[in-house]
Amino acid sequence: MKVVLLSSDLMVVSRVQGTAARTGAAVRALSNASPAIETCLNEQADVLIVDLATPSLDLETLVNGLKADATHSTRIVAFGPHVHEDRLEAAREAGCDVVMSRGRFFAEMDSILGG
Repeated sequence: MKVVLLSSDLMVVSRVQGTAARTGAAVRALSNASPAIETCLNEQADVLIVDLATPSLDLETLVNGLKADATHSTRIVAFGPHVHEDRLEAAREAGCDVVMSRGRFFAEMDSILGG
């Protein structure tokens, strides 16, 4: 499985990469949203994981840019702190395929990265 991770939090990146090593997923970590669309399309990513705490994140542009290319079917999984209900709702409204709290993301990370 090919995964693109968008997060500026080194702890998140480390945990995702550790899980990826166990599950056999290939993870490309980015800290800036600008190249995420191009990276997903060029590398034919199966999943884009978006940390909603990423600074300067324009989620709507990111989702629209990725979904505009009908030849790719990258699944978008967004997560953030459960107390940031507005960010989680914005992710749902932007069209993310799966939106979850940070705790749930870490609890389900094996299955997310394992396919």
